[in-house]
Parts: sequence; C-alpha cells; structure tokens
Amino acid sequence: MASWKKLPLPWAVGSAATLLAGLLAGPVALYWMGGKLAGAYADPGGLLTLWTSIYGDAARFGAAGLAFLLGPLAMFQIAWIMRAALRKLKL
Repeated sequence: MASWKKLPLPWAVGSAATLLAGLLAGPVALYWMGGKLAGAYADPGGLLTLWTSIYGDAARFGAAGLAFLLGPLAMFQIAWIMRAALRKLKL
C-alpha cells in the first residue's frame, strides 16, 4: 500500500478538487440543468430542498446520493489509475 507521503501533489489536488466539485457544485449544477431540461423543481423549497434531499440520502448511505456526490471523485481515481497503467505499459 502506498504511503501518503509518496503520493504526488497533482493527485492530491485533483482528488480534493473533484471531491469539492461533487459535494458543492454537483447539486447546484443538477438543479440548474434540471430546471433547463425538465422545468422548475416540483418542491417549493427549490435548491435548498434538493440539496437536503441529496445529502439526506447520502447520510442514510443511499446508493443514489453517494454515487451522485462521490461520482466525480471515483471517476478521477479511475482515470488516475488508468493513466498510471498506461504509463507503466509505455502506451
């Protein structure tokens, strides 16, 4: 297992940025794009209600909430592993 001291700075910065993007910007982007594509959010609470719904689901370890909030981080980690594998293979 790799030590935290051996992990490169771009990995740490990228992981932090994608985690913050998923946790903070993800619900806002969902609310905005959903409003453009499907119309106004049905609940009169708007963004705050959507935000609490997503975080509430994630707090109860709901698959949808966790996948939505942690999805960007998971995609970054998979891309980093694939990049490392391709570098090792010299492709």
